[in-house]
Amino acid sequence: MYKTVPVRANFSDEEKVFWEFQCQQANNLFNSAVYYSRQKHYDWLKQQPEAYTTYWKDDLLRQGWKAYKCSIKYAELCKELKENPNYKAMAAQSAQQTLKTVAESITSYNQLVSLYYKGQVDKPKLLRYRKKGGLTAVTFPKQALTYKNGLFHPSISKESKTELLTEITLEAPDFIDPDWVREVTVRPCYGQLWIDWVIDDGKQPVKDNPHLDYSQAWSFDHGGTNWLTGVSTQGKSLIIDGRKLKSMNQGYARLVAKHKAGKPDFYWDSNLDRVQRKRNNQMRDGINKAARFIINRCLNDRIGNLIIGWNEKQKSGSNMGKRGNQNFVVIPTKRLINRLEQLCYEYGIKLTVTEEAYTSKASFLDEDSLPKHGEKPSGWRPSGKRVRRGLYKSAKGHLVNADCNGAANIARKVAAQLGLDLTKAGRGALTLPHRFDLFTSLSKSYRISCVRVRVASASPKASPSAIAVRVHPTASHPYRIPRASAGGDVKIL
Repeated sequence: MYKTVPVRANFSDEEKVFWEFQCQQANNLFNSAVYYSRQKHYDWLKQQPEAYTTYWKDDLLRQGWKAYKCSIKYAELCKELKENPNYKAMAAQSAQQTLKTVAESITSYNQLVSLYYKGQVDKPKLLRYRKKGGLTAVTFPKQALTYKNGLFHPSISKESKTELLTEITLEAPDFIDPDWVREVTVRPCYGQLWIDWVIDDGKQPVKDNPHLDYSQAWSFDHGGTNWLTGVSTQGKSLIIDGRKLKSMNQGYARLVAKHKAGKPDFYWDSNLDRVQRKRNNQMRDGINKAARFIINRCLNDRIGNLIIGWNEKQKSGSNMGKRGNQNFVVIPTKRLINRLEQLCYEYGIKLTVTEEAYTSKASFLDEDSLPKHGEKPSGWRPSGKRVRRGLYKSAKGHLVNADCNGAANIARKVAAQLGLDLTKAGRGALTLPHRFDLFTSLSKSYRISCVRVRVASASPKASPSAIAVRVHPTASHPYRIPRASAGGDVKIL
């Protein structure tokens, strides 16, 4: 499976100057390719008699060029720009990767033009220039990398090589096998340089895990203070606390407001880069811990289905006030779902993302109907109601956790589709969920205690078996997984 491992670069002063120069040349080459594409496209438009016209947009009559597909291809860009000084200052394959990025953007623009005339998207705009003098990513495919003495040596252009003051090398993290590396990207990120290692560890995705029961499921409802509330068909429930994430975001917002006080709206400096980096790292850490905890819980309970309630564009259209939006919109739940998609694909867990309309209002214990968004029948009324924050009262007067009620209703929306039996998810499971704090109550040893990795069989005759492996306490990275020679599962203890 292909994976990307981002690592913050630790370059010397001479190496940092070289890589910043390379990133600047890549940025200039990108702009040169965009300039060539735009000029040739507009020269072609001028030859079309009806290309310049008037059109309506938001009740305003405007004039401009019609949206036509751009005919520029990657081969043409390579041919026209191979004598460009920015191209020559970079390694040939690295410069070609930059031009491929422009060609792929043109292909995406052409696809949007087709959708525009079908009425599915707004009028697309041709490629825009990057900021002059800025930095962009430099990519080296495997062919442009030489591995020697434990270090990777990227290709360097003849013009840049003579001016080097030091040897340019890249050191991969110790948990990455050199044979796994397929591509390396050096990219700027908020005043720092990061290295993205694209690897292929040889593992194959699991379609059907024989150790999981696909008639069972964990269902999760997302929120603010209670970031994720889960209910399982086995009669268990839990809450992943979100107060720490809210606190981190509030601290970030206060620092940004402090630094930008009395400054223009688009003011930005190195101090704000530092604040943004810290916040991004905290959010990424919370996402990875939550995703690993959920996957571990599914594997430990031998549950093969994972259900997440999510309404598309619900955050962009949120109108809960300034404080409410700050506490809810900035929580990166969508990124968590994307991370779960990657892990479920690896472990054979089936992830279902369903809309969650009316799941908080309807009563699970009373089996209220659950209409889709915009399809609520006239006269529809829930049997129960939320009597106070976090407390839901059913028609018979039973009090349950409101978020657990929502999570159970999310499972009920897809129960028939997945063949789930929700009999055990009764009043007991909805009443008192166990609360977990990802940042304080879960140790590293606990988070990796029930990871099971499916290892491809080394020999067709090898019988499946469970292999227990004791991992060093510091080996908490998901890629620090020892290989096994026999087929079956590896259980990390």
